[in-house]
Amino acid sequence: MNTFERISPVSPNTILADWRREVKYNNIDEFWKSIERNIKELLRGLLEATMQEELVIYTGRQWNQKINEEIDYRNGYYYRDLLTNYGNLRKLRIPRLRKTKIKTKVFKNYQRRVKAVDRALKDVFLAGVSTRRVGEALSCLLDTSISATSVSNVTKALDKEVRKFHNKTLLDEYQYLILDAIIIKVKDGLKYSKKAVLVAYGITFLGSRKIISFRQVKRETKPVWTAFLNDLFKRGLEGKNLRLIVTDGHKGLIASLEEVYPFIPHQRCWAHKSRNITKYLPKALQKKCSKDLRRIYNANSRQEAINQFKVWKRKWNKISPKAVHCLEKDMPDMLRFFDFPQKHRIKIRTTNIIERSFREVRRRIRTMNCFSNPASCDRIMFAVLNHMNKHWEEHPFKNFNQLKKEHLRELTQNA
Repeated sequence: MNTFERISPVSPNTILADWRREVKYNNIDEFWKSIERNIKELLRGLLEATMQEELVIYTGRQWNQKINEEIDYRNGYYYRDLLTNYGNLRKLRIPRLRKTKIKTKVFKNYQRRVKAVDRALKDVFLAGVSTRRVGEALSCLLDTSISATSVSNVTKALDKEVRKFHNKTLLDEYQYLILDAIIIKVKDGLKYSKKAVLVAYGITFLGSRKIISFRQVKRETKPVWTAFLNDLFKRGLEGKNLRLIVTDGHKGLIASLEEVYPFIPHQRCWAHKSRNITKYLPKALQKKCSKDLRRIYNANSRQEAINQFKVWKRKWNKISPKAVHCLEKDMPDMLRFFDFPQKHRIKIRTTNIIERSFREVRRRIRTMNCFSNPASCDRIMFAVLNHMNKHWEEHPFKNFNQLKKEHLRELTQNA
């Protein structure tokens, strides 16, 4: 008879007999309760048997054999609750020795929950459920209540991952770099204030896409953008393979690019520019103007776009010269994307690709009036963006693979 058969409180034959009886009487609710109950007891038996075997291996004696006192000798049991994804195992029996503390592989010291439960708590919290409601939402599945403090402690474990993300070495593998910022509310002491989170998004020559970095700052200014870009540079993103940087029209950001990446072509976002242009027009004409602007950036070539701009200018200059000037002064930077493959243009003519990430962040924080503190902001931003990065690993841009071959051909020719 092995250790598990000695320790297990319920034999497999008894469990099968119970299940057959439940099915026989067609009591579905009781049948599933029986499954849950017996799985928990089987798990309890397995864990207790494993710890018994660990003790046997350590002492070199079976459970019913005497142990040389020079080594150590058994000292009964102590009890601990362990919350698992199958429910709460109450009063789990843990063997112990008189002199020595054995470190079991079943759980870590002072551990009260398995990792799967902690992951579930984090996932439910990050899905938008408040700290106070997470335990309530999972109580029926875990067969126990979990305090808001416990949930908060679990989420604080993200702080280490956030620091690791901020200091991670970057590969200089990106062909497109997209930069933008999102404004959020963060509580600081008794008051809340608006802060900016700077975000960098990159696309590689293989079509892989990723949020490279984010930083929380007081406001979006040239010095903080310069510091943010310098941090990317020092961590490895030197821009040797960068072909284009896409941004909105923020003057501080554009000035920072001229300092850190002065030789990389710059594309201004058409979505931001369109909104800026329509501000100079009556509301009744804004949609019509936006529709006409599409003919410019949807053109098949740079020359066709220039021709469409001339048509647009003749029409709208009569209505609002300021709107026309708003576009005309930045036309060189608005048409950079035409230097790249046509299949890429829809992704690199705006910062919309990163704005979609911001929508996911806003969805997560919609139930919150503001972040309770800066650390909480970093945790949630990291968790949401990291989740998106993992999703994107399996969904690269297929149309971007061809450019890798062209790039390699250019490198070969230059060599």
